[in-house]
Amino acid sequence: MNKKIPYLQACRLAIACLLFPVFVLADEVSSDLAKRIDKVIEKAHARPLKSDVNTPWVVMHGVVAFEKDLEVLEVATGKKMNAIEYLTRHAKFEGQLIYQDVKGVPTLMTRGRGDKSFLVQDHVDQFLFAYADAGIGLDHEILSRSGRKFTVADKLKHAKKGFKDDQELGWTIVAASTYLPFDEKWKADSGKKYRTEDIMALAIQRDPRRETEGGPHHLYGVAYALDAYLKQGGKLEGTWKEARDYLDKYVALTKEYQQTDGAFSGSVFFRASRPRTPRQLVSSTGHALEWLSVALSPEQLREAWVLKAVERLVTDMEKFPTEVFSDGGLYHAAHALRRFREATGK
Repeated sequence: MNKKIPYLQACRLAIACLLFPVFVLADEVSSDLAKRIDKVIEKAHARPLKSDVNTPWVVMHGVVAFEKDLEVLEVATGKKMNAIEYLTRHAKFEGQLIYQDVKGVPTLMTRGRGDKSFLVQDHVDQFLFAYADAGIGLDHEILSRSGRKFTVADKLKHAKKGFKDDQELGWTIVAASTYLPFDEKWKADSGKKYRTEDIMALAIQRDPRRETEGGPHHLYGVAYALDAYLKQGGKLEGTWKEARDYLDKYVALTKEYQQTDGAFSGSVFFRASRPRTPRQLVSSTGHALEWLSVALSPEQLREAWVLKAVERLVTDMEKFPTEVFSDGGLYHAAHALRRFREATGK
């Protein structure tokens, strides 16, 4: 004979079953570590940005880390303004607005072979990537030197027309997977037609070690686009399944080359090596965690090896002033930690 469970007891049992898995997962990222992460994120956020000291390239990296929640002091006016507004309407290089009007195209000075780095844009579509990753709308206005007003949509149109098989792909694929429907096909100036999936197919044929910084930005783009595709109901098959396998290969290599103290390799995917300085550690471990924070599931991000890397990164960010770290290293590390916190729960 079956015994009936009293109604109140049944309710309590149901609630316990629902809550128990949440408690188990949440306990894996300790409250102490979560607080430490938040403090170093705020430490990076509090770093002042000034128009006469920090180049547009630096401010753009700040936007990568903090999206719409960042300000820059415009020295000429003595007023602070939103960093995205600053980049798109006020930022200057050598006394002129950074956006040029070249035959009706909003163009940025982009580093070429032999040019100095860290001034305006070091890579094709790098600013467009930052806008996409930060959730900036296509209708956001851009002011050029000529006084002509453009929008982010104009930048995207130019990126599509100028796309080439042999360009860097990590930046562009983030923009494409943010702003374009996955089934949209466009024609580049070369005459070739592309969809976002075609960019992915090109990307997963690349050796990340031959890409910028040894691969983390390239892998971030692949992971970001795959995540966006799956969130829109895409199926893990064909090119997209190959992309997952591609990411898994480099997840395994990252784990294999991880140091005993938790830091990720200072030599990225070339070999296992210990970062030589706090500056290198924050850059290499931060860059690696950044793409892993998108490539891994929330459950995988709670695994011991990832938590060990997070704690090692946080330790050096706590210990040293922000001036010790490179601009890019600091902001990519902050971005990585923000992504990690978003994925694993606050």
